[in-house]
Amino acid sequence: MVHESTAAPYRHVRQSGDDGLLRFSLKLDGTVSGLVAALSLLGAGMLDPLLGLPTWLHWAQGAFLTVYAAGLWYAGTRPDVLRPVAVSAVLLNAVWAVGCAAIIAAGPAWFPITLLGNAYVGFIGIAVVVFGAMQYVGLKRAG
Repeated sequence: MVHESTAAPYRHVRQSGDDGLLRFSLKLDGTVSGLVAALSLLGAGMLDPLLGLPTWLHWAQGAFLTVYAAGLWYAGTRPDVLRPVAVSAVLLNAVWAVGCAAIIAAGPAWFPITLLGNAYVGFIGIAVVVFGAMQYVGLKRAG
């Protein structure tokens, strides 16, 4: 028998009519993250002079986002979504948005970021805020 206090952290979001937004937002976030990962890994050398962000940063972003995107897709397609996984996605998106804001605010103190680089980082920051908000609302609707 599982004690209620130990089962709570592993609660599932059961597949229902109310979990559509959560599943959609996890898969959309996974798709976009996968595309950004591919761009970062395959185009790192080309992006460096255009954006003013170092090649190592593109590779690090691409490596992280490859794993993250796969995890989101996996979570979004399971019969039951583990609540901690969905909450983690919301939190990681919030942290990513703060990181984007920090890169823009630091500007040339950290990297020789270009105007296009600021737009790229800003777009990603806005996208992760939208994904996190969708996932948060999806979690609330799913119960």
